[in-house]
Amino acid sequence: MPVDDDLLRSVSRSFFFSMRFLPKAMREPVSLGYLLARLSDTVADAPGIPLNDRLDLLQRMRAAVIDRSEELPGDPISLPIDHPHDGERHLVEHANDIFTHLQHLDDANRSHLEEVILTIIHGQRRDLSDFPPGQLTALPSEEDLLRYTYWVAGSVGQFWTKVGYTNLGSRFASPDKATTLLKKGKKLGQALQLINILRDLHEDLPGGRCYLPSDELKEAGWDGSSQLTPETLHPVFEKWLGICESYLGEMPEYAGAIQNSRVRFSTRLPMILAQKTAAELRTAGIERVMKEKVKVPRSAVWKSMAPAMFG
Repeated sequence: MPVDDDLLRSVSRSFFFSMRFLPKAMREPVSLGYLLARLSDTVADAPGIPLNDRLDLLQRMRAAVIDRSEELPGDPISLPIDHPHDGERHLVEHANDIFTHLQHLDDANRSHLEEVILTIIHGQRRDLSDFPPGQLTALPSEEDLLRYTYWVAGSVGQFWTKVGYTNLGSRFASPDKATTLLKKGKKLGQALQLINILRDLHEDLPGGRCYLPSDELKEAGWDGSSQLTPETLHPVFEKWLGICESYLGEMPEYAGAIQNSRVRFSTRLPMILAQKTAAELRTAGIERVMKEKVKVPRSAVWKSMAPAMFG
């Protein structure tokens, strides 16, 4: 019972190409993992739904995973009528179908999926709890930021590696590289989340949310209560953009260890796009990043395919 391509396409831009190019053995668990993560993300970020209701919805998703239910307990998820994303509307309308798919996976893949989705939901619930409405809040420290990026994305890099080995064995990568690839996959996932954090400063800061460490911001001059300025943000932004670029630097060795050309392509493509986004962020600078969303054009997906295939 394959995952619906139209559903995948409706909620993904570039990653759809990566998923469609995967070998069939990996495609189903990875695609389903993406849909489950995107569903929980849609719930966590849904505008117009009170905080406690979003926390309750995430808890219901968590319970459905733990109980191995074929549908969400309680009432169907309902997004506000003015929700701007048609794809996300389509996604929540098919929430029970996604959980049905999960229960039809073989035990090994389902175990990997359950592990990563429960980790992501934990991070999303902490995210909602750590940023109370009505005040500007930053994560306390570097350790808190790295922990958060592991919960919501580093765990996905490890999931990708585990699913590769489970379904392809040595055709994914040499078994003696498993420990190294799990560590590098974690960093690559964290890099993708750091890109999101830095790119979304223009949205997060006005909403009172800052993922950059409070102790570093205070060292740069923030008093902990006033609005953050470009001057205060600049050194911290530059530090974490550098860390992101360093983590993305793990990609050649990770992808180079992968034996299957389809998986190698599917691994490289999102990382190349992330590298291009990091370059755009560095060129744009903190003042522009605080004002607008900086992203690579859609054409960059097509232009990245050849280096993803042959790089």
